[in-house]
Amino acid sequence: MKSGYKCSAKRIAAIGVMLCMLVLTCLTVTSVLNTKAEESIGQGHVNYDVTGLRIRKGPTTNSSIITTVSGGFKFDIYEETTDDDGDTWYGIGFYLNGSYERGYIYGGYITVDKRNDYKPDADFEEYLDSQGFPDSYKDGLRQLHAQYPNWVFVADHNGKDWSDVLDNQNIIGRSLTYGSAVSSWKSVADGCYDWESGRYTQLDSGGWVQASSALVEYALDPRNFLNADNIFMFENLSFDSSLQDESGLESMVDGTFMENSSHDLRYDGRNYTYITGLLLAGQESGVSPYHLASRILQEQGYDGHGSSISGTQSGYLGYYNYYNIGAYASGGLTAVQNGLEYASYPDSSTLRPWNTRMKSIIGGAIYLGKSYINRGQNTLYYEKFDMTGRGHQYMTNVLAPRSESVKSAQGYSDSNKNNIAFIFRIPVYENMPENVCEIPTGDGSPNNRLSDLYVDGYSLTPTFSLYKTEYSLIVDYDASSVYVGGSTLDSSADVSGLGYHDLSVGSNDITITVTAANGDNQDYTITVVRQDKEPDPTPEPDPEPTPDPEPDVAYPGFSTTLSVDEDEKYISGLTVSGYAQDVLDKIDNYNGAYSKILNKNGNEKDGLVGTGDILITYNSSGEEVSRYEIVLYGDANGDGEVDLFDFVVVKRSILGISEPSGIYWKAADCNKDGEIDLFDFVVIKRYILGLGDVNQ
Repeated sequence: MKSGYKCSAKRIAAIGVMLCMLVLTCLTVTSVLNTKAEESIGQGHVNYDVTGLRIRKGPTTNSSIITTVSGGFKFDIYEETTDDDGDTWYGIGFYLNGSYERGYIYGGYITVDKRNDYKPDADFEEYLDSQGFPDSYKDGLRQLHAQYPNWVFVADHNGKDWSDVLDNQNIIGRSLTYGSAVSSWKSVADGCYDWESGRYTQLDSGGWVQASSALVEYALDPRNFLNADNIFMFENLSFDSSLQDESGLESMVDGTFMENSSHDLRYDGRNYTYITGLLLAGQESGVSPYHLASRILQEQGYDGHGSSISGTQSGYLGYYNYYNIGAYASGGLTAVQNGLEYASYPDSSTLRPWNTRMKSIIGGAIYLGKSYINRGQNTLYYEKFDMTGRGHQYMTNVLAPRSESVKSAQGYSDSNKNNIAFIFRIPVYENMPENVCEIPTGDGSPNNRLSDLYVDGYSLTPTFSLYKTEYSLIVDYDASSVYVGGSTLDSSADVSGLGYHDLSVGSNDITITVTAANGDNQDYTITVVRQDKEPDPTPEPDPEPTPDPEPDVAYPGFSTTLSVDEDEKYISGLTVSGYAQDVLDKIDNYNGAYSKILNKNGNEKDGLVGTGDILITYNSSGEEVSRYEIVLYGDANGDGEVDLFDFVVVKRSILGISEPSGIYWKAADCNKDGEIDLFDFVVIKRYILGLGDVNQ
């Protein structure tokens, strides 16, 4: 009653102040809301794995409920108080149906993001700089320092590049999330999602699927966890008798199956409880018993429903695996079966076989110490995201450090938190994103694929496939528009870009965008090349008569079907797939002169003539009197054919990947406009398809 009275008095006072301000200044509703935000002492949010958290009218569970909220809900903080049991509550301001309301929320399921009452500490600022913490880390660390000035934050510059670590964690099977998570948490990468059925690939028993890259980024980014609870994912997990005791363990197991359990926990002639047994396991293994308790709850559930500790699993009666060591689905066995198979193998160093509960608790702790914690993976964060170079991680649940850190934090009393100089080892990566990687929140079907795509009256190249997103086609000049049709695989997706599209002469990109129910977009692009209007043929003038050569001059006379450029010294007008003799037959030599066709290496050839070959004429004495390079338009690689190899050369040039040079560049410019572009691409494509010719 006493705390309720104080709350009412405060609310009445606040309302009175508001009324006075409204009367005196005639503030608008928006101004009042802004004033409220300025008065707050901080901001916070509901933890992301929480649903149905109640906001009440007072700081007790007996107070009436205003509304319920779930993970990610944000609010302003105006007051921090405790109830009769010593639990923390926050007086908050929040929006409800467009109106700004006030209420109270239990502190055990929320995160304080920022406190507005932080006062700059010059010594701490200097320390942050000396540690080399980037600016994006500092706000969170300042808030923690203001609340717990004895805590020590060490910047662990591990030398790892952010992108490399992210790619390593995105390997299929390495970072998982539960199948019932919102769609933006789950990956649709190849092998992780079936677009046609709309189902995710289960990668571990219990419905675990690959985490999305966005969720991995969030979980990997240390800056997301610089708050009073999650900071404990960076705590050293080694055993410390000065910090870890029975009272802390009592707090951790409160309300779980390990509180007042009837399980048989005899070991070495003595009877243990979970609390005393975990303390013994910590002493024997060198691992924090708080971490061991948190790990058991993570693996077996707060109600202890995990099959690995039932002792009744078919084929493995009487075996236990509290930490689920070796528990992963493979070889036709489930994760639980493999974990119990591991528990049944003899190994005196880890007390196996684990045919009693205490042998599993102590022996599993020894294994964790030897394999992880005592070998550099000595934080919850590093147990998941291994930086030792061994590629060794204990857990696949990408959010396990976040959830386990909350239980670890609860294991310490407020007195311990306020008086002990905890040391937190916080990773700093090379080339990190400038902004914090926020948790994805989108939900609904992720399916943003088409089941069909077509252009009315034409065939796409390549043939449509839901896994291909780029297509092309060529239309005549007379086609001033095309109709694009298609349909989505998932009826909940929206599509834009279908219908009629006007075409300009040249290249036209048509984009069709599919938007999934969760907001993810996928673009399909059709490149339509509309050909230019063919010019009216203009009769060529009669060629000038060639004067009779002087008797003592030796030079070739060319057929009128060949074109000769005397300035650049090249010949064109040849037939595609023509042979050397075909060309020589079109040349008249005088006074004993003769001609040969050589390849680019200077060897005489009698096969196909292509770009880069050389026509040389010699006089009767065998002296060279003329030399011309040969250009076969479309033959950009010089093999005497116009085929897919030339198609690739032109495409790579357009894309800026590689550029042909010299006479080969001239051959790639099929339409002779001085550029290698889509028009040349179209000429070669039509020739290959048998729809046109290459004008020589």
